[in-house]
Amino acid sequence: MGTLIELQDLRKYFSIESGFIKKAHVDLKAVDGVSFRIEEGDTFGLVGESGCGKTTIGKVLLKLYEVTSGKIIFRGKDVTYLQGSSLDEYRKNIQAVFQNPYASLNPRMRIWRLIGEPLIVKRWSTQKVKDKVAELLELVMLPVDCGSRFPHEMSAGQRQQIAIARALSIDPKFIVLDEPTSLLDVSAQASILNMIVNLQKKLELTYLFISHNLAVVRFLSSRVGVMYCGKLVELADSRTLYQSPVHPYTQALLASVPAPDPDLQTKEIVLEGDVISPINPPSGCRFYTRCPEYQEGCKETEPPLLELRPGHFVACHHR
Repeated sequence: MGTLIELQDLRKYFSIESGFIKKAHVDLKAVDGVSFRIEEGDTFGLVGESGCGKTTIGKVLLKLYEVTSGKIIFRGKDVTYLQGSSLDEYRKNIQAVFQNPYASLNPRMRIWRLIGEPLIVKRWSTQKVKDKVAELLELVMLPVDCGSRFPHEMSAGQRQQIAIARALSIDPKFIVLDEPTSLLDVSAQASILNMIVNLQKKLELTYLFISHNLAVVRFLSSRVGVMYCGKLVELADSRTLYQSPVHPYTQALLASVPAPDPDLQTKEIVLEGDVISPINPPSGCRFYTRCPEYQEGCKETEPPLLELRPGHFVACHHR
């Protein structure tokens, strides 16, 4: 079907103050030269530890942050610096479901208005909005009569269903799912994940799925990118990444996932050393302070993200 969205050497730096006595402005390099593409109808998983830049990428795509440099290409068009009506048109095609459904839903609004707010902004009549909301509630498997309730009257899983319904209200083509199940219990997680998969098939949606839960990412994603300290260190299709990880960081991440079979012996990889600060990080590989395969050259030169085999990219000097 072709590429829906592509990032080209994307960078997002935040200027912050450093020092107690003599204040100086320095750059926090949240995302530093990340490139990948997402095909129409696919789910691209983005994984890594907290603070690695996953959510920042999502917010840049949603135009909540402006890029520092690099390009965002949507359906072959450069949308990096859109303004006015062009930006409004782009935002119709891209929506988000955030981590905490209670924080992202206005507690003073009834559910029908929460879901229908984007349509109210477009000046739909009240009756037309309520009819559309009823369709959306059925789509996410909620009873239509819950539209008169407030968010606090619903369970955490139901609130996330409401957030999904709201994201679907203006028929987007691309949805950023930022840790959508991390605050839910296991049964609610399974329900939401199955719904996400079914909605993708039914509505031909494309997802960016951001998570630290590697098992969930494996279930949902067709391709996966692994981030570390603002950098993409490995990129491959889901099966290849989980069965044959190459980067030492990816190997350590996957080794940390508990095996469902208690009798299955898995190799434990313990990462020692300190995480490099994203504030003016030093040259070289950002993982070298924790890498079990560290050599002196790792500290001097940053490894580029190279194609090790078709579709499998790795940023490591020793691969």
